[in-house]
Amino acid sequence: MKKILPWMLKALAAGLAALLLLNIWCYFYFNVPVHYTNETGATEYKWESHKFYRKGTEGFAFGRTNNDGFTNLSDYEPGQEIEILLMGSSHMEGMNVPQEDNTANLLNRLFEGEKYTYNIGTSGHTLIYCLSNLEAALDTYEPGEYVVIETRDLVFSQQELEALVAGTVEPIPSRTGGLVELLQKLPYLRLIYTKYFNEDGGDGGDGADAAGSEPLTRDSGALDSLLAQALSTAAESCREHGAQLILVYDPTVYADREGRGYTQTESEDLERFSRCCGDSGIAFVDLTESFLNGYEQQHKLPYGFLNTSPGMGHMNSWGHELFAWAVFETINELEG
Repeated sequence: MKKILPWMLKALAAGLAALLLLNIWCYFYFNVPVHYTNETGATEYKWESHKFYRKGTEGFAFGRTNNDGFTNLSDYEPGQEIEILLMGSSHMEGMNVPQEDNTANLLNRLFEGEKYTYNIGTSGHTLIYCLSNLEAALDTYEPGEYVVIETRDLVFSQQELEALVAGTVEPIPSRTGGLVELLQKLPYLRLIYTKYFNEDGGDGGDGADAAGSEPLTRDSGALDSLLAQALSTAAESCREHGAQLILVYDPTVYADREGRGYTQTESEDLERFSRCCGDSGIAFVDLTESFLNGYEQQHKLPYGFLNTSPGMGHMNSWGHELFAWAVFETINELEG
């Protein structure tokens, strides 16, 4: 025992020292704040306020959340004037690109102070969640002119749409408090958990931006009716708050063996979604042509980074630029 105890103490000290060094390293490599349930309901959750974040797993970006727990460069003051409210998934959240180069900040530069865009894009927030949270977001931030919502998907299961229409969308939980929260504050343990144990990305749902894993119902009649009802309700909510709803579709661009770009969007799905938007008075922006032209002319893909597979993963700075320009041009067209 006299020999074992000192050895165990040395091993414990070495382990703690190694853990400390690994956490210091991860602080500058993969450091994601803890998220908490958003009491306003504008999103399912929001990050800790005024927290440094760093993501070196996709791109090499870093930044800070604002006082409201979102990735805006400036703090939010209740009642402040917001012309454009931006909602969406981790692609709009933009933690994988330089903070000044995300869509919201690009729009603020494009409008040169004429309109202010406030970004509440959050990991895991598919269109279903954004529409489910829309009424609360309108009440909380009171956008004066537009609500812009990003979507990677045009097709949803009948179960998802039924839940949206009925107001029973299952919430995204925030696991905080006690030991769980303490462990989330250790960057190295967060990275290990993200990489090996959590299928949805472990930092709030980065991997959950795609459609759910349940089989999609392809009953065109039922999908038409449910989608039309959901979009009509969303558009009416925006109109009641004095805002125009804009939905922006940002598909993944693939390259075939000859190097030609293409998407996997089904024309039937695109037509259905576009028609339902038009019938509801929603401005629909399809980025397919913009993304494909960017690939053919500039040889750039809107997703992926130097340290990821080409074209895969999160939206990069080029994708944010194309997205922002499309929204900017659409608003200018709407205003004549």
